Amino acid sequence: MSDKKVKKILENQIGQDAIIEIDNLLTPIFYQNPNKLSLPEKNIAIIEELEREINNGGFNQFFFNSAGDYSRNILTALKTIGSTFFLNIFERAIAMFPNSEVPKDRNTRQEFLEKIEEEANPIWEKLDREFYKYEEDIYSLMIDYIKNNINDFR
Repeated sequence: MSDKKVKKILENQIGQDAIIEIDNLLTPIFYQNPNKLSLPEKNIAIIEELEREINNGGFNQFFFNSAGDYSRNILTALKTIGSTFFLNIFERAIAMFPNSEVPKDRNTRQEFLEKIEEEANPIWEKLDREFYKYEEDIYSLMIDYIKNNINDFR
């Protein structure tokens, strides 16, 4: 896989701007056929999917929408890039599900949401506010991860 596009982005952009450009490159592929992405590319795409959903409508929206299908993968991706702050928030959010198991199937997950949201929503809203503080530089973690896996990026 050629690393020219992502490498060029990293040469010309830093921080959040670089991640936004890389996300713009990966997201269309992720939505059309996620299997065309390498594992490192998919890790970045799903972390950005988490961020997009939380910033747009919080954890309730994340779990309600198709992004919630990737909950288990997002846990792994956050661990893989070395996140502690966002990983902790995400682990507490999924703890609202029985046995901290988020159903991968969206319809099943939405049925669970109806059962747990009265108890879960106040906790998720608190976690949303913690998330918005960005007390960890998630962009630097992602950029370091990309640089360490540059041959797996397009």
